[in-house]
Amino acid sequence: FFLIFQAIYSWATYPMDLIDGFFSWMSSGVSNTLPAAWYSSLLVDGLIAGLGGIVIFVPQIAILFAFIAFLEHSGYMARLGYLSDRVFRSLGLSGRSTVSLVGGLACAVPAIMAARTISSKRSRLLTILVTPMMTCSARLPVYAFLIAFLVPEQNVLGVFNMQGLFLFGLYIASSIAALILAFVMHKAMPNPEEKVEAAEEWPPYRMPTLKAVINQSLRQAGVFLREAGSVILVVSLVLWSLAFMGPGTLEEREALESGERLEQSWLGSIGEFVEPAFEPLGYDGKMGIAIISSFAAREVFVGTMQTLFPSSSDEDEDGGVLALKDRLSSEIHPSTGKPLLNTASAASLIVFYMFAMQCMSTVVIVRKELDSWKWALGQAIGYTLIAYLAALLTYKIFL
Repeated sequence: FFLIFQAIYSWATYPMDLIDGFFSWMSSGVSNTLPAAWYSSLLVDGLIAGLGGIVIFVPQIAILFAFIAFLEHSGYMARLGYLSDRVFRSLGLSGRSTVSLVGGLACAVPAIMAARTISSKRSRLLTILVTPMMTCSARLPVYAFLIAFLVPEQNVLGVFNMQGLFLFGLYIASSIAALILAFVMHKAMPNPEEKVEAAEEWPPYRMPTLKAVINQSLRQAGVFLREAGSVILVVSLVLWSLAFMGPGTLEEREALESGERLEQSWLGSIGEFVEPAFEPLGYDGKMGIAIISSFAAREVFVGTMQTLFPSSSDEDEDGGVLALKDRLSSEIHPSTGKPLLNTASAASLIVFYMFAMQCMSTVVIVRKELDSWKWALGQAIGYTLIAYLAALLTYKIFL
């Protein structure tokens, strides 16, 4: 796993730069070709910016799934469940919980469904409740974007990428947090069930074929891109509409500067309404909107931020996401007088996403698997409260 997260940063740099440059070139081309009208803003600030904010992270997602495919095809996953059974039993889980927890590194929805193989109802319940705390692949774009505000892009001992080390630490921290939560709930729940001996059929060890690993990696990355892209497309267009429309005629809205138009838009009014809830964490109203919209899918956050903070044509020449990082570093929070994304607010946001419920689909699948809205909504509210308090504490520490 240490090598996985080193590879996610080291191997993905070149293709990510190419993708970022492509979307930057596309934005510049559309801006220079079309007149300064509402439809050109829709294409550049809504559609292209939103999709560019997620496509750029596909190489990292593909690398993550390639390594997971290697572990699965090698026959190691079954052994991992058996080896962890004794430790997991002391936490109220079982060796079969390993499949769900490791699967949660990709997506919580199939990982929670995988808990059906756990015979103990108590262990199955605990597994379902803690699996969303594992860092899924949808959080990877958010982490990769925010880590740049915390960790310099340099190597340790000339070998290890510092940002990769930090990402590895985030995954370890979320995994430990999931196990601690399982232990706390295990001790809090009454009437523990009788222990059942674990029995697993081990497949033979084998060297996975390169074709199988690549096919699974590309297939899963394609699913990620297709599902995330459709959600981001809808969210980006809705957000653009709310950010562009407001008091006055269409011609009057087009004549306004982008910043002034956003402040006087419907989205600006929504941002002012939610800002008091997010201000203690170091965020402004627009970041609050991005956080709320990312409940549809975590990876929506970066695309939403590109829609809410469009870059000028000069900044786009440096790359879409790179320009967004520069923009947020120079954007001043009106209350604190500091950059909108600084060490404290970026660390706070990372911690928030580490503990917050993964997405709307996770809530739905938990309700389906446990046949209870009480457990599903209670889990979502509980995770949100934990995330908010942890983010608030983090912000105060780094402030």
